[in-house]
Amino acid sequence: MSFPPAMFADMINSLLVKGISICTLDKLMLPETDNAVTLTFDDGMQSVYKNALPVLSGAHVPAHLYLTTGHIGADNRWPTQPPNAPVFEMMGWHEIEACVKGGMHIENHTVSHPDLRMLGRSEIEDECEQADSSIAEHFGSRPEHFAYPYGTYNSNVSAIVSKRYQTCVTTELLPLGRELVAAELPRLDSYYLQNRWLYNHLFSPVSSSYLFGRHILRVIQRIL
Repeated sequence: MSFPPAMFADMINSLLVKGISICTLDKLMLPETDNAVTLTFDDGMQSVYKNALPVLSGAHVPAHLYLTTGHIGADNRWPTQPPNAPVFEMMGWHEIEACVKGGMHIENHTVSHPDLRMLGRSEIEDECEQADSSIAEHFGSRPEHFAYPYGTYNSNVSAIVSKRYQTCVTTELLPLGRELVAAELPRLDSYYLQNRWLYNHLFSPVSSSYLFGRHILRVIQRIL
């Protein structure tokens, strides 16, 4: 959606050359894991299959794909999508199967991509259960990880959803800290890493300060 494919390939290669491990989220969460990243993709856009999968397969590195199951084989015009949002085609099941064969782990991103804060308990559980069942039907196991649609949640939402999954990820623009809250994990948006120096020095004080600054600006924008 927002990261040039050639730059994505260069970033993956640069991380590996520098000895940074690209691992699963399960491994990243282990206390002994250090100097590592996990790659995640939301929704299930065609671009993941066309552009990201060849790079990941070639490098033999894993990733997590959070699926919006009700729009598989269609597009991203779900009911809560802003009218001015760009339209992207979604993968079909055969393309998702290719992603699994290429090393991606399929996770839950609900059926219809709602703002979960607007739903009651039974509606939230239904969004999760339907998506879990669809994924299990195709791949034989239920997802262990979840991504909040739009990154939006509150204490009520996280209390309901976190009982079903090992982790729940947000869109908070921060690296994982020492004190992890599994129900509210932050993530670094690759959009802000479209500079070779930044991802070549991902764990440096300068990169960290830049990303933290972007995080503060995002918080201010939400308040305003």
